[in-house]
This record gives sequence, C-alpha cells and structure tokens, in this order.
Amino acid sequence: MSEEVSPMVVDVIPGNMAIAHGVRLSRVQVIPVYPITPQTTIAEYLAEFVANGELDAEFIEIEGEHSGMAACYGASLAGARTFTATCSHGLAYMHEPITQVTAYRLPIVMAVTNRKLGGLHTGQPDYTDTMPERDTGWMQFYLESNQEALDTIIQTYRIAEDVRITLPAMVCIDGFYLSFSYEPVEIPDQEDVDAFLPPFEAKHIIMDPTERFESPLLTAPSEVIPTYERLYDDAFEKAKRLIEEVDREFDEQFGRSYGGLVERYKCEDAEAVLVTIGSMTTAARRAVDKLRGTGEKIGLIKLRSYRPFPNEILRKVACEVEAMAVVDRSTSRGVGSRGGPVFIDTKAAIYDVDERPVALNFIAGLFGRDIRIEDFEYMAKKTLRAVREGKLDGAIDYMENLEAVKKYSPPPEPQIPMPDSAYCPGLRGCIGCGLTLAMRHIFDVLGKNSVMAVPSSCAGANVLGAPFTSPLGVPHVISNLAAAGGVITGLKRALRIREKHYVNVFGLCGDGGTVDLGLQSLSGAAERGEPVIWICYDNEGYMNTGIQRSGSTPVGAWTTTTPIGPKSRGKKAPRKNVPLLMALHGIPFVATASLAYIHDFKRKLRKASEVTLRGDGLAYIHVQQPCPTGWLFPSEKTIEIAKLAVLTGVWPVYEVENGELKVNIRLKQLRPIEEYLRLQRRFRHLTEEEVTQVQETVSRQWEELIRLEKAGLPKVF
Repeated sequence: MSEEVSPMVVDVIPGNMAIAHGVRLSRVQVIPVYPITPQTTIAEYLAEFVANGELDAEFIEIEGEHSGMAACYGASLAGARTFTATCSHGLAYMHEPITQVTAYRLPIVMAVTNRKLGGLHTGQPDYTDTMPERDTGWMQFYLESNQEALDTIIQTYRIAEDVRITLPAMVCIDGFYLSFSYEPVEIPDQEDVDAFLPPFEAKHIIMDPTERFESPLLTAPSEVIPTYERLYDDAFEKAKRLIEEVDREFDEQFGRSYGGLVERYKCEDAEAVLVTIGSMTTAARRAVDKLRGTGEKIGLIKLRSYRPFPNEILRKVACEVEAMAVVDRSTSRGVGSRGGPVFIDTKAAIYDVDERPVALNFIAGLFGRDIRIEDFEYMAKKTLRAVREGKLDGAIDYMENLEAVKKYSPPPEPQIPMPDSAYCPGLRGCIGCGLTLAMRHIFDVLGKNSVMAVPSSCAGANVLGAPFTSPLGVPHVISNLAAAGGVITGLKRALRIREKHYVNVFGLCGDGGTVDLGLQSLSGAAERGEPVIWICYDNEGYMNTGIQRSGSTPVGAWTTTTPIGPKSRGKKAPRKNVPLLMALHGIPFVATASLAYIHDFKRKLRKASEVTLRGDGLAYIHVQQPCPTGWLFPSEKTIEIAKLAVLTGVWPVYEVENGELKVNIRLKQLRPIEEYLRLQRRFRHLTEEEVTQVQETVSRQWEELIRLEKAGLPKVF
C-alpha cells in the first residue's frame, strides 16, 4: 500500500450511496438519470451532491431511460465524463441507445441495481435484466460488497477511458441486497482519487466545432463490418489485461484488491469449486469455510468480470479440479443444453480442456429469493458427491421450493380470481392516499364491465394483493410504464372485433406514466381516435419510487431529485399542461377533476364512458391526487389540500367537450396561494419573494384560462 495515501473516512452507508460517492470522486461531468426502484437513491444522492456544490456536474432529470442513455451518448460525444444508473424495465427500455453507444465506442459508465425483469413484478433482484445485455458490447462487472461498489466505479472509469480499449461498462450491484443495505465503507480522499484517475480527455470523437470537425460514423459498407467486429473483440481481449492491471495499481495506492477478473478463494487443493457472481458470493464463502472445517476440499471462484468473460482463467481452473458448480441467478430459456447464461459460458470456456471436469448448474435466487449458506452447502455436497460417485443426479438443479408450489398452487398461466364487486376496500396505499379514494369512485362509476391497464406506479402497487389475489373485481394488467396507450388500444381493438362494444377500456396512469414516459403512447392513441378512457391521477412526482421530480411537479417544489441547497431551489421548470395539450389533439372529451369535488369527478367519468362506448374517440381525465407522503402534509388533510388547490387557482376544474372549453368551478376571487403552500413542507423553503412569484404565475394562468373560455380554443382540429 502506498505511503502517500491520505487517511480515509470510514462510514456505514448503503450500496447506492457507495456508488454515488464513487461517481462524485470520479468527478463525473454529466449525469442524466431517471428514477426506478431500487436505483432511485443513487439519483437522489447525486442530486444532493450537485445541489450542495460537492460535485460540479450537469444533473439532468430526464423523462425516461431511453432519453437518458441518449443524453449519455450525446454528452460523451461532446467530450464529457458521463454516468447514469438504472435497472430492470428501465434497462430494457434503454436497449436501443445502449447498442448505439457500442457503435461509437463511448466510455460511459452505468450502475445497474439488479432487479427482476418481466411481467411477474417484484422489486427484488435477479439477473434477468443485465444478462440479456451481455452481448451488446458493454463490459459487465458484478460486485459483492458496498466497498467493492465504490472502488469499482473509480476503477471502471480508468478502464473504460483507456485509449487502448475505449469501451462502455455496467457496474452491477444486487438490488436491495446491496443497494439499500448498510455496510462499513472506506471513502478515499479526493486528492488520492485524482492521482489515480486523471481528468477525462476524449481521444475518440468530440462533436465540438470549436476544437475540430468530427462526427461519428453513421454507416459503413458491409465488407468492413467483420473487421470492425474483430477489432471490437480485440478491445475486449485487451480489456482483460487492463482490468488486472488497474486492480493491481488500485491495490498499490489504496490497499484493496478484488482479483481483477476473478477472485479465487481456498482453491489450492480443491476437488471442486463453486462459481458465483454478485452478492451471493459472501454466503458462498461462509459455506466454503464451514465445509473446509469438516475436511471437505471445496473452493470458490468469484466472477467479478462477466464481460469480458475470463475464459483463460476458467480453463486453468478446469485443469486443476474435478468438478465445477456454476450458480446462476437467471435462466437462458430455449437453449438446448439448458441452464443459466453463466453456466453456458463456462461450459463453452472449458470445452477445449483435455480432461473436462464435471459441470453442474444451480439456478438459485430467482425473483429475489435469498440464497442461504445452507443452500451453498447443499450445492457443494452434491458437487463433491458427483465427483466421488462418478455420476450426476441431473446436471441442472433449479433449487425448487416444492412446498411453496403446493401451498400456492399457481396455475401454469398465472391468473387471478375476481372478487364479486368491482372494488374491495383495503388497498395498499399510504395513509391518506388520494388515489385510494379516486379508485373507489372510478370503479363505482365504470363498474364490472371494465378492463384496466395500469403501469408500474402507486396504482400498480395498490392493486397487488396477496399471492394470486387482487382487491379488484375487473380484469387488469400492469403495463410497461411507457406503453399504457398501446395496451389499452390492443384491448379495445380485440374486444371490438369480438363485438364486446359495451366494455369500458381504460388506463389508470400516474403523472410519470402520462406526462413523461407515457406521453408518446397517449398522444398516439388520441391521434388514432382510439375509443378508450385515460385517467391520469396526478400526485405531481414519482412517489412510488421515493418522491422524485416529474414533468408534473410544480415550480419550486422540493423533491429528492430537486433538493434545496446552495446550487438548487427546488424544481426549476413549470409543469406540463397536459390537459390542454390533449384538448389540442382534437379528442371529444378532456377534463380536469378534484377529489374535493367528487360529484363533478363522477359526472366526468360517466361522460367519458358514454363518449368512448359510442366510439367517438379517446376521453381524457386528469385528476389531482394530493400525496401526504410526497407533499409532506398530515394524512388527514388530503381533501382540505385538494379543495385549496381549486380555490387558489392552482388546480382549475374544467372540461373541453368537442373543442368547447367550460370552467366548471368559477371563482370570483382566488384565495391567497400561501394558504395552499404553507400546509405542504415541500414548499417550506420558499421566500416571500418566491411565494409572490408563484402567486403572480397562478393568477396569470387563471386569467388566461378564463380568456380561453370566452375566446375559445384555437381551432387546430
């Protein structure tokens, strides 16, 4: 260890904060990020660093992951050190621009807090999100601890930006197991990190006309593509040596090493080894220690680098042991040899070994299920038994919990039995949640002859009951966050061709799934004239993921991604006016609503049902949903705040039918905006001058709405 290194601060922090500190210490310059559990606090910590002046960076509260990765490659093309973070459905949504990054060989670093991907929803981890990205040309590192997370972020920038390779990289930590779990972490001194990681100097492409004229290659003749791919593979081969080199240098400076590509643990005289990746490795170590204590010759290989894959090291290990047991936290469906992706890659790597060891695969930890020390003991004993008895009791072990299967008895195609009524009380919302009240009245009006799509959101969490149950008595599906418009379009078209014209089809979407990610699918459904209902419940932020800013968050509001500090005064931009935007689409019915005026809300729901069942086109209702958790007010004040929003003019209640705007709740005089703001701690930082500015804005917007009612909307349809 270098004697020059400064004393380090030791703190007990979660994995997401360790990632954020690594980004801060790496002096990242541009950070586009969109919140998704369990990545969210990475964005929040970085927003705090920027707001407090601890990190000089452009923090972009992007409207979705697709744009987030696009912003990353735009920033990298312009010569900035760039970072983002995501997981699961967000990573899948990024897939297209992820492949663009590899085409340009940009050294972007992305943290992934692994979480299951797919229609059966959970926030818990497995590797179904990152494994599909393994062949896109990104390096992938899977980490065991929070300390390794911080250190690997710093190492990865040094690796990715090296002119010998210039490759993007994913730094993967298990969601919840590491992202939110606290561990002691040594935080290096900034000067020492600066000595290890020099400032970024783009050596590839800089889209900056003040320096030089360059643009990325847009296309190429097919004849050169094989050479291009070979050069990319060459870069990955060089990356193997570079990863080892950087880890050694990091050890020399900071006194910590992670083995480079892999870490061997008690392999010297081992008959068999367990092969693991990620946080499961810690439990595997304990199992190895325990079995070694009883005389069993078992070792452990931790794959830190999955891409590039350490073929040569695994071949060497294969020559030294009689069996290798690979533990996968995901599957590779439809592959003839079966098994998980790490197992398949491992078998391919050791294929050329003259005397190949026995290879077993254990599929474990799916859907976030804990892999216990005793599970690894079982794996090790089964592997050693295969060595000694010379036979396998199945090469692939899915570690099934047959007792759970018997208990829940799920059908092959998971289905949920419907209650007798459209809505049962007792949803899982927060105390005082306005959405719970809204849902009761929505289902009271629309009834049992309805089908609903709800994106991942507060509503999505609300409709999840105990396993294979639901509090709703209508068919419903959780859609992708950006795609509710497509889902309800498909539902309506199928019901129409089956002559079920009397069924209400609607989307129940939060502001994120409406004004941000969902806006494209909403606009498309409106433009096509799809006869479906879109209900936006607007809690003015991403509340389900921890109170992040959305495109519907008011100016000046505190959120976890628009914090208050020397460099930040809350949200800077005004909220999007989506109801008027939808009116300008020329759809037959648009309305705003308030939970404080339930009769008006229910009348508008009935009108939306009539309009869509006639086949006139899309009906859009935008209802404000005060959120005690996110707006920081006592839970018993939900309706009081909803009413004040209307009476102060913050939330005007109106409708637009066939292009004619009508204000439903007319006010002779607006109540002072301070009455509304002072009940919510998200606005408590506002100065008198800032409150006056908000008042002036609200008054001007109210006057403009009244003018529009008299003059009529622009006849653009």
